[in-house]
Amino acid sequence: MENGAVGGWRMRVPALQNRDFRILWAGMFFSSATMMFQFYAQGWFILSLTDSASLLGLVGVARGLGMLTFSLFGGALADRMDRRTLLMTTQGGALAVYALLTVLVALDTINLWAAFALIFVSASIESMDGPTRQALLPDLVPREHLPNAIALFTAATISSYAFLPPMAGIAIETIGVAGAFGVSLIGHVVVIGALLLMRSRPSVPRPRDNIAVAVGRGIAYASGRPRVRWIIVLSLLTGTLGFPIISTLAPFWMTTVLGLGAVGWTFMGWAWGLGAVGATVYLSTRGHSRGLGWTVVLSAAAFGLSLVLFGMTRSVPIAAVFWCLNGACFTTNMISSASLLQMIVESAYVGRVMSLRMVSSAFNQLAAWPLGAVADGFGVERMVRGVATTLTVLVLAAPALSRTARSLDADVGKDPDAADA
Repeated sequence: MENGAVGGWRMRVPALQNRDFRILWAGMFFSSATMMFQFYAQGWFILSLTDSASLLGLVGVARGLGMLTFSLFGGALADRMDRRTLLMTTQGGALAVYALLTVLVALDTINLWAAFALIFVSASIESMDGPTRQALLPDLVPREHLPNAIALFTAATISSYAFLPPMAGIAIETIGVAGAFGVSLIGHVVVIGALLLMRSRPSVPRPRDNIAVAVGRGIAYASGRPRVRWIIVLSLLTGTLGFPIISTLAPFWMTTVLGLGAVGWTFMGWAWGLGAVGATVYLSTRGHSRGLGWTVVLSAAAFGLSLVLFGMTRSVPIAAVFWCLNGACFTTNMISSASLLQMIVESAYVGRVMSLRMVSSAFNQLAAWPLGAVADGFGVERMVRGVATTLTVLVLAAPALSRTARSLDADVGKDPDAADA
């Protein structure tokens, strides 16, 4: 018999009452644990081939080009075919690419440029996987539960940052980069298994226009709605000026400025993950969508400010505190912006709008190379402080200059078919 405490908890996490969502959520939760080995192995492997920040930044270029080339088409596919089937295809493709990378690294028959090529292919696949995964959520839970579902889904994919980075570092030190890549393959298998266990969902309408026209209509839809446009612009600013420092250039900072090795770097990743998971736990149990608009703006500004403070210290403990805050702010921004888009965008356009966020992620990755070049030329500390300050100022300027940016959540609760006011 259900007691009051259990019933209250279920009311705070209503998305988990849906069977298919629970299955996919559990699969992503387990998968995220093994993906952590992939993330750190990739960064450490590239760093072992070069000691240049600008060359390390080319990892971001490879990822960004893959995302930029295929993400819009991935969103269009997500709006015109069975999303579960598409996810199984992308997960299978990612499994094949990383299996090949594992073998080549183990045999020591891969060079820097071949690694960049495989990273490009994997990013191309992931750029179709991401918007499809987001577009699948409205098929699994009622619209009013979407903020909770997105927060829980993000928690599943990001929770490993709070627990697994040190294990990834130990794995790299003990079984090597190839071994860490091998462990990460399990995650793709688990997600495919979870997708197979899900019950069939109603197919989305299949538009009669070709995919290129569908992409164009998705862009026109987003650009014609000021609030959708502002959310994407803020995501672009936050990611392009901040995320490359976290995702691509962090190994250079951790080794050059803080003097850390693989294990020390991954322990810093653990601190970032603690902040990220703390944010997801709070947002997944908040139980309402009030204030999402200002949450998007203020979390982006706080993300930039925490990066400024991080760039001002060489003390590892103090840096870890700011890194933890940075993870919390970035995750809050990611969840709140995705939730807001899901609640104000028509279902028929969700995949394409989410793919525009993936295009934003592509620019985030492409920015890693010029930021790395600036770090090589002027010093990584000056680069981090200058770029993070610029990000904070630009984000705060948005609500100061635009009434729309001050009311991003004005359409929450309205018919999503209605145009932005």
